[in-house]
Amino acid sequence: MATGTGLLSYGLPPSVLAEGRTVVAGMRVRVPVRGRLHVGVIWRVAAPEDIGCPVDRLRPVDELLDDAPLMPGDLLTCLAFAARYYHAPLGQAVRLALPAPLRRTGVKGDTADVRTRWMVSRIDGLEWPTGLRKPERRVLERALALGEVSVTDLRREPDPLTGGSKRVAVPQKMLESLAERGLIRLWEERVRRDPLGMRTPVPRDTPPALTGAQSQVLDTLRTTALEPGLFGGFVLRGVTGSGKTEVYLHLIADALARGQGAIVLVPEIALTPQLVTRFRARFGDQVAALHSGMSDGERLDQHGRVRSGEARIVIGPRSALFAPVFDLGVVILDECHDSSFKQQSGLRYHARDLALVRARSAKAVCVLGSATPGCEEMALVQSGRLTLLEMPERVADRPMPEAFVIDLREAERLRDPDDDKRPSLLSVPLRDAVAATVARGEQVILLHNRRGFATTVVCAGCGDAVECPHCAISLTWHKRQGRLRCHYCDHSVDRDQPCASCSGRNFLRVGAGTERVEDTLRHAIPGVRVARFDRDTATGQRMLDLLETFRRGELDVLVGTQMLAKGHDFPQVTLVGVMLAETGLRMPDFRASERTFQLLTQVAGRAGRGDRPGQVLVQTWAPDHPAIMAALRHDHAGFLEEELRKRRMSGYPPFGHLALLETRHADLKRANSAARWLSDSLRHHGADARGPVAAGVAKLRDVHRFHVLLRHEDRATLHGQLKWVHGHGTKSLPPGVKLFVDVDPADFA
Repeated sequence: MATGTGLLSYGLPPSVLAEGRTVVAGMRVRVPVRGRLHVGVIWRVAAPEDIGCPVDRLRPVDELLDDAPLMPGDLLTCLAFAARYYHAPLGQAVRLALPAPLRRTGVKGDTADVRTRWMVSRIDGLEWPTGLRKPERRVLERALALGEVSVTDLRREPDPLTGGSKRVAVPQKMLESLAERGLIRLWEERVRRDPLGMRTPVPRDTPPALTGAQSQVLDTLRTTALEPGLFGGFVLRGVTGSGKTEVYLHLIADALARGQGAIVLVPEIALTPQLVTRFRARFGDQVAALHSGMSDGERLDQHGRVRSGEARIVIGPRSALFAPVFDLGVVILDECHDSSFKQQSGLRYHARDLALVRARSAKAVCVLGSATPGCEEMALVQSGRLTLLEMPERVADRPMPEAFVIDLREAERLRDPDDDKRPSLLSVPLRDAVAATVARGEQVILLHNRRGFATTVVCAGCGDAVECPHCAISLTWHKRQGRLRCHYCDHSVDRDQPCASCSGRNFLRVGAGTERVEDTLRHAIPGVRVARFDRDTATGQRMLDLLETFRRGELDVLVGTQMLAKGHDFPQVTLVGVMLAETGLRMPDFRASERTFQLLTQVAGRAGRGDRPGQVLVQTWAPDHPAIMAALRHDHAGFLEEELRKRRMSGYPPFGHLALLETRHADLKRANSAARWLSDSLRHHGADARGPVAAGVAKLRDVHRFHVLLRHEDRATLHGQLKWVHGHGTKSLPPGVKLFVDVDPADFA
């Protein structure tokens, strides 16, 4: 049985054996561990002699919680690989696949998030007894008129005065009394919650005719999918607007016809509603959604639909990979290059790698789709482990958007409306292009990958930046909130708070975030309908509403962070502007150029997806940077060739393998000394250990963080070094120091 630390052995209780129940891997059990009851998952069923333990020494399972496995075998294999490869406890991996309610024991108030409702229906054919009270007669009359009705609706009656409804008293005891006399039927049923409005009908669509490139790609995928027991891994490189989603839809339709299921992963929650709607238009109620923005109960309901086979297609961000899809036939990672597929806390898995592992175990087809596959994906192609498929042109022969650079060293810029003595980030050429586009009734997307109004606030008296007291990061000024806010721990202070160093109150607001760009645009183009799309304005239902408002054409301009660059399809957008193209190039990360190229290419692809041609204007202080120049030319192959050459020379992935060790402690010296001891010890044993260095954000929520980077050209050797860290290194760390291991790190902040 899998627990938080590993595998424990238990015996089956006589009651289970007497009932003749089938017990298989993937079912849950309630078991005693150290005097308390916990939920575990059966990992293997074996005879006592196979585990080398007498039957009388095995503690019995307290209760078998399921009648069927919650996880198919390919998912169990994937979780076992994740625990082994990322050096995490097996129980931590299993938690990825179980919604929180399914991990609860059901004892002492520890219950699942199942929502139920009481239902009432009139039993026909019976005469009403004499002596019924007026409230009882009213209930019977309404039940007769409405048929099956929930008790909640029974307690509402039309109000002729207001045209609405009013509440009426219908005590539960009265209903129970009517049921006991056989006048009504009263029962409790489970309520399925409705995330993303999935019960709202969606008109069914008609599949469009495929382009030649789509048909060719689909034929190759189908050939592999139709081979029984054969895994197929593919990288689908298709320019933005080439119709990759339509290929996914056709491939999944084939899988459903064979009785198989599918998982579709997207990089952002913001993309889930759009994709769910499109898939429901094709496949109806066979679609389920899973993501971290749902409540525990909503996740439980969706998990149940998938487990029962009611929903055969699962859509969501990286965690949807662990959905209990039985008979899995297709796994798709859309925008596979995106760094958000890498989990940054807990078990730090990469969904791309685990998707390939799960698909291989299920003997399914795995497609990694992107307009800009990364170096790691293309290295798998070059090594022959994956097959490259290409769609180099847009659907209906629509042209790629024309891209132009605006050199901020020379271009005239507008005055900042908050301080007319300084120039804003908005250039005159970009302002003019936005105004002309809006005047034609078309829409604009502006990308600026910084939230807030001013990215830094500096004291005019002493020159110190206002920093978060809990994190080593400057506070960001949010004008509309009137607060300085930390984007890591959410600490905030009032704008009138004096300087911590000199007690001065004269502050300079330096840098520009999306809020400042929005404010500048409103002043520059009177009457323009503009909104922001970032973590401050686009969460939960507000995010869905904002996207739909823009899609309906009720907004002219959407100013957003990288959330806006990924996969959105707005046919009326003909202009994309990038406020500051080199922002990501300043990051201390060997992937900085690649990510900048990918972001610029992806956001440029939002333009010209409808009947009108698109245009991209890129503002930058570094117009000659290779990543920016390649993005303007839409030259993925050329950029990739040069980037792989640099990686090969430096030994960085995909030509070498990395692991990041992070020590944490509230005391700076203790966190540093622990990292230094680890680094020295690893070097003593022949490891290529770099550091320690302070993390990109050196202090986070009052905890100091130091990094040690392990590198080796041989993956097995690197993992051997990590085993030493877990087996011996952790025992010698100072008390209270926490150690986190990140295999194949994607972020060094």
